[in-house]
Formats: sequence, C-alpha cells, structure tokens
Amino acid sequence: MVNKPFPPQAFSGAHRGTRSMLAGVMGVMVLVAFAPDAMASGGETLVKTRCVGCHRITGQPMARSKKKAPDLIWAGSKYQRPWLVAWLQDPKEKLYPVGYDFNFTRKGPHLSITAIEAQQVADFLGTLKDARVKEGEVKPGTPEELARGEALYRDHGCQNCHWTPANNKRGYKGGTSSTSLVNAGNRLQPDWVYRFNLNPDDFVPESGAYIPKPSLPEGDIFAITAYMMTFGKGK
Repeated sequence: MVNKPFPPQAFSGAHRGTRSMLAGVMGVMVLVAFAPDAMASGGETLVKTRCVGCHRITGQPMARSKKKAPDLIWAGSKYQRPWLVAWLQDPKEKLYPVGYDFNFTRKGPHLSITAIEAQQVADFLGTLKDARVKEGEVKPGTPEELARGEALYRDHGCQNCHWTPANNKRGYKGGTSSTSLVNAGNRLQPDWVYRFNLNPDDFVPESGAYIPKPSLPEGDIFAITAYMMTFGKGK
C-alpha cells in the first residue's frame, strides 16, 4: 500500500496560525507546529482510511475467529505510545508469528507509514480508552512477586501458546498459537495486561479454553502480569 501525504485537515485554516517562518540569506525555512487536536484529527482520518479494513475501532468484543486482525477499540489503554510510533514506521516485529488467530491467511505484511503519520495515528489511538482498565493499578513487581510470576507463568503453560523471551540463540521459546510476548514489557500497558489476564473473554470472547480453571486468585494474576512486564526490558 502506498503511503499517502498529510490529510487536508492538518492544513486547515484553524491551524495556519501555528506556522512560523525564518528567513535567511539562502532562502526561507518554514517551521510547522501542530496542535494535539490537529494531530489526533489527522490520525483519525488515517485510521479510518487505511486501518479499519482489517481493524475495528468501535463495537462489542468479538472472538478472534470472526475478525481479520486485533481490535483497536481499546488501543489507548493497550499499547505503549513509543512502541506504537516506532512499530508503525517499521512493523518487522512479529506479533502473531503464524498469523492472527493461528491463521496463515492473516499473516500478510503490515503497511508502514511515515514518522509524522505514525505520531498522528498514535495520538488518535491514544484516545480510544476502555473504562474497565483502571490506570495506575499495576506497579513493578518485587523480586518475590517476579519469581512467583515466573513460576506461575511456567506452571500454567503460558509459553505453550506464546513466544516468550529465552536465553538461547533465537532469543525466545514457546508456541505460536497466540500473540508473541517477547517484547510485551515495551509494547503493552501493564494495567491493560492485568485486566485482560483477569478475564480474557471480556475482550476476546471464546478465549476460555486458555484460562486456568478454576480462575487464579488476583494476587497470582498480578504476579504473572508483573513478570510479563519484564519481557523485552533487557534489550
């Protein structure tokens, strides 16, 4: 897909006042500054013209088997902005190693966009919050919590479905039937991971087959989440 130039909204009359000009002997340099609302507006246009063919930004939770790609309905609660801006420009990091929902037909390359476009998209996606995700709940785990989380992660077979960091030649181990967690600590927001881990079906129905039964105590979920948030931090 060919990258498109700035959407017309970014240059509307409402924002022309943000431009400043510096004149020099050799010519004229134009510095353009965009207000946050203009960036988000441009990002909304980009998302609605380039992304919604695969990703949903509104609607009710839906099973993976019924979608082409992950929902962006709660992207502002889910993704860390620095990672998102970088990945949109160079989407080489594999998020679903064999395709979304373990479907090889959903493994196609993700389009890349420019740095300015990536910031615009991230600004808009940052507005898509989920009220069920309480911000500031998850703090870095203590050494004891991290050790407990590592044991729980291993004992409940999380690595059977997810790529997980490992001290080997590839840098990871694990199955490919779900999303990669190799870089989870830089990619995902801790509060979203914690709320998702409490009950994945709230965000992706029909995930029940992968949830331990009976459900784990919240203290165990917190420990697993804190451990997951260390993934990729040593890069």
